[in-house]
Amino acid sequence: MKGVVLAVVLYVAMCVPAFADEIKIEGGGTAISTVFLPIKKRYEKLHGDYLTIVQSSAVKGLIALSEGKVDIAAGAHPLEDIIAGAAKDGVILDPSQFVSTQVGDNELVVIANRDSEVSHLSKKQLKGIFTGKISNWKVVGGKDMAVTVVWGKETEAQNVQFTRLALDGEPVTATRHAATTYRNIAETVVALPGSVGVVSHEMSTAATRTIETIAIASPIYAITRGNPSPKVQSVIDFYKTEYGFLK
Repeated sequence: MKGVVLAVVLYVAMCVPAFADEIKIEGGGTAISTVFLPIKKRYEKLHGDYLTIVQSSAVKGLIALSEGKVDIAAGAHPLEDIIAGAAKDGVILDPSQFVSTQVGDNELVVIANRDSEVSHLSKKQLKGIFTGKISNWKVVGGKDMAVTVVWGKETEAQNVQFTRLALDGEPVTATRHAATTYRNIAETVVALPGSVGVVSHEMSTAATRTIETIAIASPIYAITRGNPSPKVQSVIDFYKTEYGFLK
């Protein structure tokens, strides 16, 4: 009987694959929500490894990477900007430790509550709305209703890029309605008449009106200590070849 049990155990052991690797990723909401969370389930199914993903900030992700706690720091800022952000928090990092690889681009879209009835904005109109100079939709051909700008607290990279490209560096209106993540921005715009916000293109749905305006994109980076390991490179390649091309 013992021989039979041993044989069964050996057979099972031969059939079960080796333990899967865990690839740890931490970073900002833009990079996490547009690149790494969307590929998680399919990557794990096809590769057998686990992606442990933490959404915090690009700075926190880079600090965790420097401490050996994660394999990838994800961000939508250039490496030098993230290092400068860490320095502001009192953490000095050596840029020579890191290699930054652009994984893809986060395409941003402007969405509005469907009650506004506006489907196109020039850059000048877009800037006027988000800086508060235009406060009623009728000024840009919509209904006579107040404009409410919805602005995310956890979409820092997006905010920086949008402010640079769409607002020419001017600050967003102080009377903005605070939201958190991309999803929360979209949900708020759906529920709040007269509202408008900026989200990743993946968050635009039939429940909101997508505004045709200038093209806005934010690069997404995977940062590693030294060159990416084969496992980390497989994650980057997976997004580029099996997901990124869909955009």
